[in-house]
Amino acid sequence: MKLIYKTKWLGNRMQWIGLLVLAMLSCSKSDLRTPIDEAGPKPGTVKVEQVENLPGAAKISFSLPHSANILYVEADYMIRAGEHQQAVSSSYGNFLIVEGFSEAKEYRVSLTVVGRGGERSDPVDVMVHPSTPPVRESFESLSYVEDFGGISVNFLNETKAALSVSVLTKDTYGDWVDYDRYYTSRPDVAYPVRGLAAELTTFGVYVTDRWGNNSDTLVQKLTPLFEQQLDKSKFQVLSLPDDVKNSWPTAGVWDDVDLVNGKGFSNQDAPFPKGFNFDIGAKSKISRLRLWGVHDNREFSGGNVKQFELWGSNDPGEGDDGWELLGTFEVVKPSGPGAQITAEDRAAAANGMDFSIPVSAPAVRYVRFRIISTFASPPNSSLGASWVTELTLWGQYID
Repeated sequence: MKLIYKTKWLGNRMQWIGLLVLAMLSCSKSDLRTPIDEAGPKPGTVKVEQVENLPGAAKISFSLPHSANILYVEADYMIRAGEHQQAVSSSYGNFLIVEGFSEAKEYRVSLTVVGRGGERSDPVDVMVHPSTPPVRESFESLSYVEDFGGISVNFLNETKAALSVSVLTKDTYGDWVDYDRYYTSRPDVAYPVRGLAAELTTFGVYVTDRWGNNSDTLVQKLTPLFEQQLDKSKFQVLSLPDDVKNSWPTAGVWDDVDLVNGKGFSNQDAPFPKGFNFDIGAKSKISRLRLWGVHDNREFSGGNVKQFELWGSNDPGEGDDGWELLGTFEVVKPSGPGAQITAEDRAAAANGMDFSIPVSAPAVRYVRFRIISTFASPPNSSLGASWVTELTLWGQYID
């Protein structure tokens, strides 16, 4: 019985295979090569319902023609002389955004319906009039002044557009030379340019957006303020009655070793804020600092500093008596929020994080580093690990 059943099963299977082969042979070559989306009739045109003008852009709302063969709607336009741009909307969308315009003026946009087989409708033209593009709006607020070792560039970017700031200097032949470039989408930009000698220099600063639109160039002659790295051999621990316990020797904060070596600042038990004080050896106008935390696969986590304050004094007393706030700062992970640590994050942590002190800050002899929060402990936590492995200061000696 088992053998008969198996034989019948094999016979039925062979019959099905034979039918399948006959069906395939009955198909012509043209049938096998027919595209999935055959060419259909020419699509109808869109009907423009509304135009909403935006900074350097416009939102065009429309109704689609009655057709099941629509793939997308395409917009063709010029953002400036000789520069063509396109935007598309899916078959389910009823609007698209055209952006990248270089000026606040009228532009022509052509809308075309594209079918699944590549058929194109007649174009429908619509006029848009974007408001002032972010690249030009930001330039209106652009300013810069002399700073330690360079200049400090400031401007507003209220739309949080992706912009770059280019800094030019003139060489000894009077030719413009690219010196620095900074990319940002922050709404309020304060950007220090460093590494320049304290001599009269001609600067040019302009803004560029991601479509290559440039602002005008703001030109000034300025003399950067003299800056040098403060001598760490002059630094000493400043012990005060309200100090928290440090599990490591505090002098390790300025020993030029930024790896974990059992030196620096480490505290687990004290509430936030907490920190340490030190004498920099002479009254100085501090221009900037570089901070290192633990970067042995614990970058931007655990007890690494997230928010901190720098205080200064020439006559330190108990508590905050005699101390003046020099600046409030936050450590920002380059790759953005989240637990993932990228190669860029690791490199930034290993190189140290730079922070600028306002030029208006007073000259001081004593410094207080106050930790407000870490990546594991929010402000005002009752306890939590906090680590500093190295600090470097720059500025100008007054005494």
